[in-house]
Amino acid sequence: MKNKPLIIGAILSLIALVVFIFLAIGITSVDGGLDFDNKILSFVHKNINPAVKNLMIIISFIGSAKFYFIIAPFLIWYLIKRKHIIELWSLVVAILGSVLLNNILKASFGRIRPLEFFLVEQSGFSFPSGHSMNTLTFYGMAVYLYLRNKKLSLKKVLIWVSAVIFILLMGFSRIYLGVHWPSDIIAGYSAGFIWLYICVLGVEYIHKSKSKSY
Repeated sequence: MKNKPLIIGAILSLIALVVFIFLAIGITSVDGGLDFDNKILSFVHKNINPAVKNLMIIISFIGSAKFYFIIAPFLIWYLIKRKHIIELWSLVVAILGSVLLNNILKASFGRIRPLEFFLVEQSGFSFPSGHSMNTLTFYGMAVYLYLRNKKLSLKKVLIWVSAVIFILLMGFSRIYLGVHWPSDIIAGYSAGFIWLYICVLGVEYIHKSKSKSY
């Protein structure tokens, strides 16, 4: 990977950090949601459709730890078979690190979920959204590793666009199901992007060091 994408990633990570800090400061001054949190949740929950709710439950499951445990053996087998050991460990570190960091942040802020909007049962603290953070980290890292050495093409663009759409849908599903404030989702994306960027830097450093040793 050339330096330009890494520079862009650094700029976006800085923006993400500012957004996270802004939201973190904001939620400490209120007991419930921020002003835009309440407005968005109220708007979304005016017209809840049973079919859409079921779809959101499925999408939400795909971003859960349970789903990662289901697909993990297949990913591990595939990467070992292809002898992509660096990629294997990168993916493991990315998702486990994201889960650990998210749990630390949740415990630190201790924000209560929007209980009055619950359409499904959900335990734990609310800020930042674990589904949003982990989904961005996992699928972002997986797509990056898969496309890392591939030239720019329509296929590559479509894969990235599909990944972004799914990640955004994941966040929306948590709002639709009423288990997160919108600010939780934004903070989850922000923290997830920063962690993803750190992981990408690690992969690039390892590959660069490996190439120099030959």
